[in-house]
Amino acid sequence: MTSPQYRPVPAQVDLPALEHAVLDFWRESKTFAKTLEQSEGRPEWVFYEGPPTANGMPG
Repeated sequence: MTSPQYRPVPAQVDLPALEHAVLDFWRESKTFAKTLEQSEGRPEWVFYEGPPTANGMPG
């Protein structure tokens, strides 16, 4: 198995620009639609955003 090739990351990263670039890539490659296609007909899963807390319900 070959190791993946990663681009070097500069010390100062423009995180909002990086996030937009990732979202653009996902949009162009239809990543979310592909995940829906792959899970079609399978049981639905629900993920909560965090653990329950002493004073409330999760997510």
